[in-house]
Amino acid sequence: MKNLNGMQLGGNISPTSNIALTHTLMSTLVSRASGLPGIGVLYGASGLGKSTGAAFASNPTTFNGLYVSCRSFETRKSLAEMICKTLGIVPKGNIPALVESIIETLAIAGRPLIVDEVDHIAESRTLELLRDIHDASGAPLLLIGEEGLPSALKKHERFDNRVLVWQPAAPCSPKDVEALCKQYAPKIIFSADLQKKLLAECEGRTRRVVVNIENIKRHAEAKGIAQVDADCGVKLYTGRAPGRGAA
Repeated sequence: MKNLNGMQLGGNISPTSNIALTHTLMSTLVSRASGLPGIGVLYGASGLGKSTGAAFASNPTTFNGLYVSCRSFETRKSLAEMICKTLGIVPKGNIPALVESIIETLAIAGRPLIVDEVDHIAESRTLELLRDIHDASGAPLLLIGEEGLPSALKKHERFDNRVLVWQPAAPCSPKDVEALCKQYAPKIIFSADLQKKLLAECEGRTRRVVVNIENIKRHAEAKGIAQVDADCGVKLYTGRAPGRGAA
């Protein structure tokens, strides 16, 4: 697999635009000057590849981040317990005890904490738990969520003031489509017209592009062909609801 600034991307991660953005964001957080806040926010529409960026940042060969993902029912205690488990800590005691264990371990480990699906806790007091952990441990903190995350975070003034980098995720580019085709279907040649059609029909959503690449690859393998064009006959997944009268 190709490198990004000398770092191995791993077998399932393509060097897309959002991987490059995540690399720059994490580098800024990790190498920030003393006294600067260490929170970064990666945000954007669903399907742009933000979670793939999180996987890249969590990879031991890149930034070795500690990854957790918030759930719709998250509370301060459940999030603290989940972070403990990610750190290899047996969660014991009340919330202050859990947070103290997290802070101590993060400060020693010197590893970034990556929290995905932050939208689930952005309107609640649970968010303040992350600020406490960041402030006391000094560990870089990457928050990932959808388009409305910045607005939600700005309602928490003490949190908003600690954000060093606001990074919008980028839509899939033509070069990204090309890289994804090579990554997920290395034995199949996708014509330039098909790649252009993929980008347009998927509206720049990386996840949709990957789903379609997989479907086209299966079609090509079933047909025993090594090259596919825009008129290959595969119905593309667009994520849009079927119109009236659709089967």
